[in-house]
Amino acid sequence: MLHVWLRAQHSPLAVWHEDSRHWQFVDGWQQLQDTYSRYKANSQKAICLYFPSTHMLQVDTELNSTQLKQLGSSGKQYLFEETSLTPVEQLAIRQMSHNNTHHLYALAQSDIELWQQSAKLAGMNIVALLPDFLLLPLPEEGAGQQITLYQDKETVLLRQSLYQGMAVSYLPLIFERFPHLSEVLIVPAIDNAVYVTSDVSDAIATDANATDVITTDNEFATLTEVEQPSISAGTFTAITAEMIAEHQLLLTTLAMTPKPLDNPERHALNFFVKSADSQLSPYLRVALMVALSALVLQMATDAVQWYQYNEATAATKTEIATQYRSWFPNEPLSTRTKLQVQLQPKLRSDSQAPASHMAVLSRISPLIKQSSLKAQALVMQPSALSFTLIAPDRGSLDQFTATLVAQGLTAKLEQVTGNEQGQFSGQVTVSIVDNNSNVGNKG
Repeated sequence: MLHVWLRAQHSPLAVWHEDSRHWQFVDGWQQLQDTYSRYKANSQKAICLYFPSTHMLQVDTELNSTQLKQLGSSGKQYLFEETSLTPVEQLAIRQMSHNNTHHLYALAQSDIELWQQSAKLAGMNIVALLPDFLLLPLPEEGAGQQITLYQDKETVLLRQSLYQGMAVSYLPLIFERFPHLSEVLIVPAIDNAVYVTSDVSDAIATDANATDVITTDNEFATLTEVEQPSISAGTFTAITAEMIAEHQLLLTTLAMTPKPLDNPERHALNFFVKSADSQLSPYLRVALMVALSALVLQMATDAVQWYQYNEATAATKTEIATQYRSWFPNEPLSTRTKLQVQLQPKLRSDSQAPASHMAVLSRISPLIKQSSLKAQALVMQPSALSFTLIAPDRGSLDQFTATLVAQGLTAKLEQVTGNEQGQFSGQVTVSIVDNNSNVGNKG
């Protein structure tokens, strides 16, 4: 991974050289591509970009974790409404918490997209996007007693703790902001380190395969220096030292320069979001999950219904074969011929039953419909009709039998039984022979 520091919007890019452990400068993204195109050619040319902290907004809130969780991302955006010139709906929000203290940070989506597009034009891919105050070393003492200060011609940065830092626009106000401040740690400016231009590309490609990289002053002299700033770093240091002395603070100059983070991709202030994740909102992801669950449930339901249908079909075929053998014991049921084709001739012959059966049925059916009885299990015999009636009480069965006798039919009530619901069932048998004789006598 290549660590790139953008100190100001139009400042030269500072690139961290892992082998020599110092910063080198290129004029812009195009020169970055020209210089480092052959550097680690086998890698994916991933970049960790440290953007200017001036682009980031900070809010320290007194809300607890539960309240912040209830606010959600949209609610947290409106906490920056009074300090953001960008519409709050277009802010990316990050949160850092320590000892029940919560710090919220915001960055405009337009800035993120601009830096990502610039990196793509240089053939690079941003995988981490962090504020540049994280490059400063941590103060040894907390509670605002000690701060780390960095200053060059492009930016002024301050870091007060592991979770807090900022870009400084007016230094005297900073000393007023920390009433308990006792010591200021000055970090050397990287402008005094190493300066590089496009001529260093060949040297970098050679150094990638060497064991010792840029070790002598003569080798540094081969690099073309960037034009020196009009105000030297020493002038910055002198002015800052005078301010510190006026406030009676201890000034300590550190030996270490700003240094990249070891695992920038996992940092809580990483504002980079993968494009695949940014295309799907949380609501859309939930909707897709619900739709997928519904589809799986529907497929499972269809599979169960299909299985039950096949079971019912097999049971029906077995029952039909058993019934067919009971009706026609001397004729086997062929599995190759449709059941309808085998039964249709036999049904036609059975339908030629004596007309007296149909005449008796035509007389009984209206009487059943007019009563409160229900008919079940009709059995046609050569000389009689037998059917089962369901009645609310025993008297209804007797009355219906008497009605049939009154109509000139020979009817007999048999096998009367009751059930737990208080209903009665009885089998009524009507003689056909006697009926035919009665009908013939009346004619």
